[in-house]
Amino acid sequence: YLDSVSRTDGSTWGDYVVIAGHTTTDLNVDSVDLSSSIYLEDLAGNKLTSGSIPSGVNLADNKALVIDGVVPTVSSVTATTSDGTFKIGDEIAITVTFTEAVTVSGTPQLTLETGSSDAVVNYASGSLGTTLTFTYTVAAGNASSDLDYASTIALALNSGTINDAAGNAATLTLASPAASNSLGANKALVVDGVVPTVSAVTATTADGNYKAGDVVAITVTFSEAVTVTGTPQLTLETGSSDAVVDYTSGSGDTTLTFNYTVASGHTNSDLDYASTGALALNSGTINDAAGNNAILTLASPSATNSLGANKALIIDTTVPTVSAVTATTTDGSYKAADVIAITVTFSEA
Repeated sequence: YLDSVSRTDGSTWGDYVVIAGHTTTDLNVDSVDLSSSIYLEDLAGNKLTSGSIPSGVNLADNKALVIDGVVPTVSSVTATTSDGTFKIGDEIAITVTFTEAVTVSGTPQLTLETGSSDAVVNYASGSLGTTLTFTYTVAAGNASSDLDYASTIALALNSGTINDAAGNAATLTLASPAASNSLGANKALVVDGVVPTVSAVTATTADGNYKAGDVVAITVTFSEAVTVTGTPQLTLETGSSDAVVDYTSGSGDTTLTFNYTVASGHTNSDLDYASTGALALNSGTINDAAGNNAILTLASPSATNSLGANKALIIDTTVPTVSAVTATTTDGSYKAADVIAITVTFSEA
């Protein structure tokens, strides 16, 4: 409804300000309502009466004015990426759908809840359509059992714009995380950017002395369950020749076992692995459930959590030999019933 405004040239019209919710494909005047005390007349005194304006002379006949006072809003957030578990480097295509087509300028961003550090994801594509895509690449440390955005205000312009064709700025408020139409409700995306690491190396074999042919069960414990393919190896410090021990069992668990069979010539007063890089894949793999490659770095030999610090395993395969036979009895002649003390000396006790 517009009030008439008198002009100095005798013309009369109203000023229409578009407000939220107004919409029409061709703005027109519906009717004129004149009260008994207010009327319009031409210079000859002919009064304009209340009623509809005849066709052919109305506003729509003379102008093409499209009114769009409807603001675009977010109707849903989901992903075109299939449900599943995702590791470091994997990409997830997250889509934000609006109630009408929008045009994007700049690089709006969507903040995801990914554990100790949130992921801020840049707009990738979709301008002029109803659906915008944000491509998220899983980074080291990211973790979520059901990926969702951080809050209802997680969608931000980042100095860009998201407008409809009329120039209305979109309302960016999202559904509450996990609520209907949220990413968490629409998809089941597990993010695992936490890499398994070695937490300790020890042995289930009791402390003690071990000879050639004895078996020592060495265990390598990871920070999470890992799956093994192939035959990883652990190199032990065993004197002049190191022992390279094959993986034996434990795939699907947190602890892997390497059975070491003591071989001739091996020796160590406190068995330990050879170095921090002693655990090797040997063309195999050690991954977590998401597929992240485990970090195989070990604690320094003899340091906390090393095999040498956790166990007291003595490896001794040196066979004792006779080094001398003599007697403590002095040289001389001895008769019947005399005692001669003969000694046999070995290379070790």
